[in-house]
Amino acid sequence: MNSPATTYYFTTRDLVTIAVLSALGGALSTFVGYLGLLLNTAIGTPFGAGQFLSGLHVFWIILAAGLIRKAGVATATGLLKGFVEFFTGSTHGIIVVLVSLIQGLIIDVGFYAIGQRDFLPFWSIIAGFAAASNVIVFQLFFFSGAPLIFLSLLVILAFSSGIIFGGYFGHATTHLVSESNVYRSVGKGPTLASKGSVWRRLGPYRLSALIFLIVIAFGASLYAVFVWRPVLDPLGCEVVGQVAQPFGFTYFTYADYEITIEAELIGSVTHIPPQNYTGIPLVAILTDAQPLESATLLQVVSSDGYSATFSLEDVLTDYEIILVVDGGLRLIAKNYPGWFWIQKVVSLVIT
Repeated sequence: MNSPATTYYFTTRDLVTIAVLSALGGALSTFVGYLGLLLNTAIGTPFGAGQFLSGLHVFWIILAAGLIRKAGVATATGLLKGFVEFFTGSTHGIIVVLVSLIQGLIIDVGFYAIGQRDFLPFWSIIAGFAAASNVIVFQLFFFSGAPLIFLSLLVILAFSSGIIFGGYFGHATTHLVSESNVYRSVGKGPTLASKGSVWRRLGPYRLSALIFLIVIAFGASLYAVFVWRPVLDPLGCEVVGQVAQPFGFTYFTYADYEITIEAELIGSVTHIPPQNYTGIPLVAILTDAQPLESATLLQVVSSDGYSATFSLEDVLTDYEIILVVDGGLRLIAKNYPGWFWIQKVVSLVIT
């Protein structure tokens, strides 16, 4: 007598879908972060405007929940996506796992409350709350003391982003993928391939999702090719530009020059009280590079493309601008605002 086959809550296809969407979402988080930095620069603020892109992080969790339609899917996707972000070098560190997990929990609770109904306004509101939750979590860990009006603006931006990128495009992409030949099971009704012309198969709603996915893929490709810098040695850096001796070095090359300074990070929203930092003065490194007389600026560049520009003359006389070991090389600039404190430094460009 044959024993009944064992059934599992998540099927193999469910688990593969969760894994693929978590990996895509986590890997693309660096690209989204870079877009946020560009938006901050365009708006003229060191932080905050990039919250309008926070819905892109929620998009992948909404898509997984919409495709599988089982309780716990969003939470599992959020948790796994958070770990992918963390291990691919998120600048937020381990906190990003908690942020992503909470977003998944909110989406799971929201989908449970609406009974998994396929109703765009509900999806958009749920995605909005999930996207806005990151502001609350970061407030608890990083933004202590930030003005209430500024935090309120961040919440509104994040909520709006969740509605657009998580709700609208998440809902549209769910329909696009669930009716495609790739995802739709045999015998489950007509697919997009059986609905006539291309326009009729897609329609403007699904077509908007397809365009959205193409733009994200194209932008991520450009970022990976032209902006992102692979970090082979997290403690390695290069000095290039208008110098007599361009070269690469590691932190330990200049370990004998270590000094300890006390510095306080004062940003527009982030504040770290005075504490001691031990590192290498930039002046020691730049002196070996021998900047040319025509050089006037120093650009410190991070692996994700973010940079800060200093007056070269000021740096060459300031022993309180140092490189420290903190998940890679981190620039501590005592007498400068917080947005000059660059993480994951990979290049010193003199122009």
